Amino acid sequence: MRPLYPIKSKALIVATLLVGTSGWAKYAPAVDTLKSRQLHEVTVSGSAKQRDLSNAAPTQTLTARDMAQMGVHQLSDAVKHMSGVTLHDYGGAGGLKTVSIRGLGARFTGVSYDGIALSDVQTGQIDLQRYTLNGVQQLSLLVGEGSDIFISAREATTPGMLRIETEQTLPPAPSLYGGGVLPLEGERRGGLSMVNGQFSMVLGSWGYTNPTLSAGGRWGKLSLSAMADYIYAENDYPFTIYNITERIHKRRVHSKMNQGHAEINASYAFSTNHVLRVKAYYYDNDRDLPGVVRYYTSESKQQLRERTAFGQMLYRGRLSDQWSLKAAAKWNFASSDYKDRLYPDGVTDGAYWQREGYLSGAVLYRPTESLSFSYASDIVHNDLNSHRKTDIDRHSSRLNLLNTFSARWNRGFLSLTGRVLHSAHLEHTRTGATGQDYHHWSPSASAAAKLGRGWTARLMWKDIFRMPSFTELYYYHLGTQDLKPERTTQWNAGLTWEGRLLPNLTATMSSDIYINKVKDKIVSIPYNLFIWRNINAAETRIKGVDLSLGLNLQMAARHALEMQSHYSYMHAMNRSNPYSNDYNKQLPYMPQHSMSAVLTWHNPWVNASLNAYAVSKTWATTSHADGSSIGGYGELGMTLFRDFALKGKQRLTASFNISNLLNKQYEIIAAYPMPGRGWRVKIDYKL
Repeated sequence: MRPLYPIKSKALIVATLLVGTSGWAKYAPAVDTLKSRQLHEVTVSGSAKQRDLSNAAPTQTLTARDMAQMGVHQLSDAVKHMSGVTLHDYGGAGGLKTVSIRGLGARFTGVSYDGIALSDVQTGQIDLQRYTLNGVQQLSLLVGEGSDIFISAREATTPGMLRIETEQTLPPAPSLYGGGVLPLEGERRGGLSMVNGQFSMVLGSWGYTNPTLSAGGRWGKLSLSAMADYIYAENDYPFTIYNITERIHKRRVHSKMNQGHAEINASYAFSTNHVLRVKAYYYDNDRDLPGVVRYYTSESKQQLRERTAFGQMLYRGRLSDQWSLKAAAKWNFASSDYKDRLYPDGVTDGAYWQREGYLSGAVLYRPTESLSFSYASDIVHNDLNSHRKTDIDRHSSRLNLLNTFSARWNRGFLSLTGRVLHSAHLEHTRTGATGQDYHHWSPSASAAAKLGRGWTARLMWKDIFRMPSFTELYYYHLGTQDLKPERTTQWNAGLTWEGRLLPNLTATMSSDIYINKVKDKIVSIPYNLFIWRNINAAETRIKGVDLSLGLNLQMAARHALEMQSHYSYMHAMNRSNPYSNDYNKQLPYMPQHSMSAVLTWHNPWVNASLNAYAVSKTWATTSHADGSSIGGYGELGMTLFRDFALKGKQRLTASFNISNLLNKQYEIIAAYPMPGRGWRVKIDYKL
């Protein structure tokens, strides 16, 4: 990172705010001295982390550089370094991994992939194990209602959204809020303007093997890229069972995984203001599901084969200085085939197929520099059918009609945003009882004010609800058509600051206080990795604090220390019935305290980082029954990494990571032990 120098003018103040505290790279087209031509207008934007601090809603961003410093190789390991996130992990490379934002549950946490939301209408939650970090350029987490009003209606239906952005050989998107973009290299010279390729290999403990191959190129206005990866893991890590004074040393069994993933991306830039992007995606995972670990046995013969294929396209265009347009379409198919060979005649086996069709359109109107309006309309159709010997194939379907109207007023120092969402959900089953249809209006508002001297204050309020998943409504013996949707009201007040503490020390800080009030909250208790028990808590109240601190110390030329840390306090209580044994007790698997920190030393030899993560104890039951307490834990990791410049533009990056350095044994989900000390080596070669 380049050192920042004392500010002597208003122009330098503006430039410093755009640069932020985490650094950014500037790219400009090469100057053609042989021809005279008119340059397009250039819109300059600040770094992602600087925009996070000025957003009206809590926003966090992890770049590919950040994740490389942490030494993480899975999405789940990356997101647990974000404040307000609770990770549910069943252990190993192949275990189910979901995230919950501020105690609202994994089913109420949205996840998008390159601009379009992912879905699983069967379970309602996204398993992050299905999406690797290979090719991921950036992860961002938005809680509540942000300052950006030009989003799809579906993005407004969740209290929080985790956005996954992949690294593609694509032209820049047009500036939709005014201004132009840099002209494409291919437009100036024609023909092939860029070709690149990349190969990486990750090897690790317990048989972990992950090769990745990607390539891309640009031909004038057309860009193409392709990527494929494969993950194999035995996951036979050791663990210890304690019984009073006796210790039994065992290894995880029946936890093997074979996972493959491939995608193709294409982009066509009709002009600098009109871009169409297309993606084809395929995922296949054949894995053994580890069972519950008990004192006498941990036998499991559960198997799960999952396949997902989708195609999506996203168009973004700036029609004039006042009007912009965005449109998206997606078709998704997913299947899961579950078998448990411990039970005769396949009585618990089940094969499920789900499909989704999605259409979205949004228009942005900007009559003045300070005032913007947006309207978005989405249509989503989901259906699920199954083949079970002990159940009727209902062939459930749901039609979702979503419409939003948004407005934003921005005077530089003050930004006000308001949105109203109308949701209509229409249920249908081919046979058997059908769930209820629902219509709901969901308003929201947010504000951000720049107070000067690097300080920004923000306020946010959002009313939203979640429909029950098909599993919660229709699953054999466990679902009920009378289950009510969750209704959530969010409040957030926050304060952020960025500035210089010393001539060579910069800092960023954010603090947020929040209250979430949930009526008819659906609480899911896992029976095993594939079957859940669902209960309806009439009212849940969640109060909490999220704190973040970042420091950057420029010690000398090419020597810098960088630190990022987060702390979260969450009081998530069942407030349904004062006479119930569950009343005013922390919800299952929701820790009251969690923290993370990453300290990185950048130097000319081998960069090094330490990362720490810790949570307080949780409970596996709503009543906190005896024996259901799960102890808190702390985990420490270390990463060494180095980047080598080879001939031409070729680069080689090598990294070595040790996770759980102190070999701490712990559980996140009861009776599913997590891995102890492990290592991974990654070699990444770029052409």
